[in-house]
Amino acid sequence: MSAEVFKPSNDDALAELSKLSPLEYDQVRENKAKELSCRVSTLDQEVAKARGDVAEDSAGDVVEELTPWPESVDGVALMDSIAGSFQRHVVLPDGARTVVTLWSIGSFCMDAWRIWPKLLITSPEKRCGKSTLLEALEGVCYRPLLTSSITASSLFRCIEEWTPTLLIDEADTFAKDNDELNGIINAGHTKRTATVIRSEKDGDGFKPKKFSVWCPQVIAGIKNQRDTLHDRSIHIQMRRKLPGESAQKMPFDYFEQQQAIRRQCLRWAADNITRLKTASPTVPNYGNDRAEDNWNPLFAIAEMVGGQWPDSVLKAYQVMNVGIDDDDTIGPMILSDMREIFGGTSCGVIHSDDLVASLIGLEERPWCEWRHGKPLTKISLARLLKPFSIKSRQIKIGKINRNGYQKKDFQDAFNRYLSPVTPIQNSTTLQASHSKGFSDIQNPTKGGQVELQKRLKASHSKDCREVEFKKGDNGSKGGNGYSLELIDAATTACSGLNISAGDFISQLDTDDHQEIIKNPTVARATAQSMAARK
Repeated sequence: MSAEVFKPSNDDALAELSKLSPLEYDQVRENKAKELSCRVSTLDQEVAKARGDVAEDSAGDVVEELTPWPESVDGVALMDSIAGSFQRHVVLPDGARTVVTLWSIGSFCMDAWRIWPKLLITSPEKRCGKSTLLEALEGVCYRPLLTSSITASSLFRCIEEWTPTLLIDEADTFAKDNDELNGIINAGHTKRTATVIRSEKDGDGFKPKKFSVWCPQVIAGIKNQRDTLHDRSIHIQMRRKLPGESAQKMPFDYFEQQQAIRRQCLRWAADNITRLKTASPTVPNYGNDRAEDNWNPLFAIAEMVGGQWPDSVLKAYQVMNVGIDDDDTIGPMILSDMREIFGGTSCGVIHSDDLVASLIGLEERPWCEWRHGKPLTKISLARLLKPFSIKSRQIKIGKINRNGYQKKDFQDAFNRYLSPVTPIQNSTTLQASHSKGFSDIQNPTKGGQVELQKRLKASHSKDCREVEFKKGDNGSKGGNGYSLELIDAATTACSGLNISAGDFISQLDTDDHQEIIKNPTVARATAQSMAARK
């Protein structure tokens, strides 16, 4: 007989072990496993069955089955209790405690929603509390299923089988580059479309079967996930604790301690789900329709509960959404940068080479390391613009005729995908000084209130590899007849490149001189393009 098969005479031993506390059982389990001639893991399973912790061949093996609280539940007291638990055990950013509290109770009301947002929990580095937050959420969500890895095929099957609240940790290690997994996760955002179809074995053949992917989902990982997931989520950015910030350790039996809370949530949901289905809360419009959709259920719950919660959710919404740039996704980002570059040109056209060079030169943008550490190319740019029906064409600028783009071709995309540009009142006109050491440029901030000075390289530095422009008798032009403003602009644009200011200017059309003087970004991009062709 196998060592893992228990004889009837072992029943008494199992009964005694099942009465021990977890600590007492842990102290004797190895010795008892030797006495009973079985593995420790097998003993653990049998003792769990004897305790009633595990129901064989039932959904209880994976997710719990709860009975609702026997009496009606005060929503405000329930929400306060859940929020207090988060506050004790997790250090959260502003607004996040309100979000996770409302989201937790909303996981019990999935039949009430047309759209349900995911919770996306990220951090810049490890040890910022993501896993602790997941464990805290597990204690107060509907049928929680916590995992640190899942395949695409397992994902839709477990949702179909158990309709859990799925809490996925370590998503940075397997999720971001998995197209199929991301497609299934994204599909679960809207109830009507939350299905996938797969071929399943049917006798000697296969037949299509529809699987539901509608369930609450929490995804946690280091750094960001795909743009499409961010768009369908309420994003909580965790941070490492400061020395003065503290939280209580999560107790060993936290999940068991919170069972009464989960039962109360189940009762509150049963009593209020009919009214939640018809709720029509007012969510402020901050220019992002998807954010309004994501927050709508949280506003509905807050209004239903009452007390301080309507004010709390409004404050959280403002903190977590006002000032967030919707142009952070790649499509709007490239459009935003194109609008900025075109805004610095007077002719409304730019060659592809110059445009790519300008994009690569932008700070705090991904274009300089676009793919595998290599910069954006003209082909990559064309692919990014293709979904917006924007294509390059032959454009003549000065004496040069090459592929490029026209600003008017972007206008429809600017209007549809970007926020309107707020007119800026400059407090002063940009002035260049021809001091002996530096050219100082006054650059007003967006508010037009604070002046920032940018120090540029000396226009006539001894280290520059530029041709000498001798000063004319009138002091306003060089010996070649070029204005000092043009010479300074050309010298700055060519700094560090294998092209001299003289060569640069000689390749320009006379009509382009003022553009080079007025727009350093275009000047630099043009110089980079000329240098690349040498």
